[in-house]
Amino acid sequence: MDGLDHESLPEDVKINAGEDTIAKKGKSKQDLLAWGISMLFIIAWLGGMWAWGEAKGWNAQSGYYYENVNNTQQRFLPEPFGCNDTTTPGRAEGECTATWYFWQLPPDEVSSLTQAIVWLFYCAHQIFVWALIYRAQLVMTFRKKGIPKYQTKLRWFNWSLLIVNAIFHVLHLIQTHWTYDATAQDVAISSSQASVIMMICFILLMEYKDRGVIMMWPNPKSDDKFAKYLRLNLAPIELIRKYHGIAFSWAVTYTFWYHPMENTWGHTTGFFHTAIVLLQGSLIYTDMHLNRYWRLLNEVWVFAHGTVVAFQTSDPVAAGGSSAWPIFTFGFGFVLAFTQVYSLPFWKKISPYFRIIPVLTYLTIVLILCGTVVQGKEPGQTGFGRLYEMFFIPGEEYMMLFASWFFIYVFIQIESAIYGGKPVPVHNEASATKQAFYIGFVVLIYALFIFGSYLARNLTYSLIGMMIIFVFIFSFGVCITVLFFKQLMGPFRKMAHGCSGATLGPKTDENANTAGAVNVSYIGEAM
Repeated sequence: MDGLDHESLPEDVKINAGEDTIAKKGKSKQDLLAWGISMLFIIAWLGGMWAWGEAKGWNAQSGYYYENVNNTQQRFLPEPFGCNDTTTPGRAEGECTATWYFWQLPPDEVSSLTQAIVWLFYCAHQIFVWALIYRAQLVMTFRKKGIPKYQTKLRWFNWSLLIVNAIFHVLHLIQTHWTYDATAQDVAISSSQASVIMMICFILLMEYKDRGVIMMWPNPKSDDKFAKYLRLNLAPIELIRKYHGIAFSWAVTYTFWYHPMENTWGHTTGFFHTAIVLLQGSLIYTDMHLNRYWRLLNEVWVFAHGTVVAFQTSDPVAAGGSSAWPIFTFGFGFVLAFTQVYSLPFWKKISPYFRIIPVLTYLTIVLILCGTVVQGKEPGQTGFGRLYEMFFIPGEEYMMLFASWFFIYVFIQIESAIYGGKPVPVHNEASATKQAFYIGFVVLIYALFIFGSYLARNLTYSLIGMMIIFVFIFSFGVCITVLFFKQLMGPFRKMAHGCSGATLGPKTDENANTAGAVNVSYIGEAM
């Protein structure tokens, strides 16, 4: 047997971890079929968004066209150019043009009903997805020996997640044309952006074990002197790989309900991103969930979305120096070329010298654009004067990669000190009271995220600065929740025995997988 006391488990866990879920890998390709059908659904859903909007005469691509589109004038307030509108909170002083969200109802059209409906839908969507992910992890944690963790056949929780997400996608479209407003009326735009960037930062951390930070360095086979000292302890990484589902589902569901389903290209690319990440979450514990090419698309789509939004919302009359698109295009492009592209399997099969190709291609494109398209911020300044902007986004993402790792590492060391360096007992299953206690704290942390976003809704300070602050707060809070889930669900298998005194930067792969009383089987339990 596997050493677990199945008799004390909840009935549905015993059943679904037993014979009813036994499905060997091989014949069925349900995950691939479900993925294909879901992608067609997403395309049809976005097509419906455009068709319904066009049928109603909606044409609000940007606040800069406000005076030229009668329909837009009837629906929204104009962009707060000059930041001197004191009649409505959030439209005066500071960077109010950047922090004001254009696609929301005027204050005199907002009612308790319009606000309550969208929050009710958001909360219901979030709770359903969280509950299913939590139950899925519980089922797979206590699965019987011999049952594969990943397979091509869908389990009950996969079907449930696919159906729930499909229903709420349709409901959001209906709600937009019923009450229109999304949660943007009540929370800061920087918090929505920060939730997605927080997710991307954690993906960088999760993928660190295989692709390192820059051009696949340092990776497990890096044997140079610096790599041996800088290689991060893998215990925090394995924890976030195991328990990232709740955090990622919050990031995309929160963003999904932040925006109304307006028929613009920015909204289209944004909703496509939230939809594919929710689809990825619906395919947990399937082979498709591990597909490197699909995972890379989920990770890097923000590059396309950020570029489209920056172009769409920039002033078409003003000089190019006022446009923010180089920050997003060059910034997300930097991370793609220097880090993310190396997720693809073929990089491990070819000479390391080929890794310079994406970097050189990226730098060449940036230099050409700076010399031709990009304009300087000041008169007489060339586009090359804005090269430094390419470091804004990658600087934040790499900083949070290491900060998040450090947060979890410190928490693990504190836990190790509390237990005196002894391994956590295998058979300590969480009681209903303990589960309620920890889950309550997890929900409280995410509720505090939203409450903080509510308090900051009318602040007009630097959009980038506020976004960085929110990313830091969200990342720190998620790290705490990860340790809560560790107390609830694992590790239960192959416990480490007294691995105290782990180094901050392990010198060998042997001690790279442990920190304090850490489960070395995180490697096998990852993702």
